[in-house]
Amino acid sequence: MDVGQRLKERRNELNLTQDYVAEELGITRQTMSNWENGRSYPDIERIIRLSEIYGLSLDELLKGDQEMVKHLQENTVVNHFLKIFIAMLSVNFLLMMVLLLNQRMSEPFLLILFALIGANSLSLFYLIIKKI
Repeated sequence: MDVGQRLKERRNELNLTQDYVAEELGITRQTMSNWENGRSYPDIERIIRLSEIYGLSLDELLKGDQEMVKHLQENTVVNHFLKIFIAMLSVNFLLMMVLLLNQRMSEPFLLILFALIGANSLSLFYLIIKKI
């Protein structure tokens, strides 16, 4: 049985409406319907919240649905990549601001700053290429 079927079955066992569950999750009823019919999957935060609302463990909810597990794994990898990417972009931005705002820097400090910006930029390019 897939996650959508389990969600629908459990919601009906508890006599809950799609509207009620959707409101608890902060989503639309249509999104809830899409999950129950297997047209899309919830994200990890909403899966956890659904397990709480329905009184099911994550294992009970996800067991046997390899597509859902794959979806959650891909989302986790993408979110991790985006966090690292944004952090590295922020570091580069800060380093460039220091470079622009500080006009009277010594030559060794300037070289170190340029080296840091270059190394961070190369790391960003590596992340992008690795993701592609």
